[in-house]
Amino acid sequence: MKPVNPLWYLAAFLFALGSVMIATVVAAGAWDPVREVTVTPTTVRADAQGKTLVVFTDILQPERNVTCRATGRDKKPVGIPRAALDIKVDNEGNQWHLIGLLDAGANGVRVQCTPRDRRVDNASYAWATVTGFETRANNAKGIGILGLTVAVVFAGYVFWCRRQQRQETAREPA
Repeated sequence: MKPVNPLWYLAAFLFALGSVMIATVVAAGAWDPVREVTVTPTTVRADAQGKTLVVFTDILQPERNVTCRATGRDKKPVGIPRAALDIKVDNEGNQWHLIGLLDAGANGVRVQCTPRDRRVDNASYAWATVTGFETRANNAKGIGILGLTVAVVFAGYVFWCRRQQRQETAREPA
């Protein structure tokens, strides 16, 4: 039996939609460990080998364009990309806001954050390490891409089957 009914396109669309929804749930779950961390002041070096290094501040300053760097024992600074979400963490009576996330941390890293305007900065900065964030995020990407690919291939197969059926119908003598 070949899928020639046009409702098979709807099935392909629903499969794609379902896979994107599942990928979204998995991606949202990747942020759960970030919400549960215990922050450490930036005066302490971070041991983040094989983990994700997350950076927090107690005062959000989006107008000041704060940039963070991780400097290892080799003295080579690595820029810490901005976080995609503003996640708040309560730790020892303070509320911390996620500002940066470095996927591949290293041992003995010193985290430094400074506003680009170089004025006095009243904010405090802290870091934490998270295990498994990158794996969960990659799993979510994989689920989404695989689901969409399967749906597109199936929709193409439905199109091909419908086209073959029309050609066969057109060749039959009336």
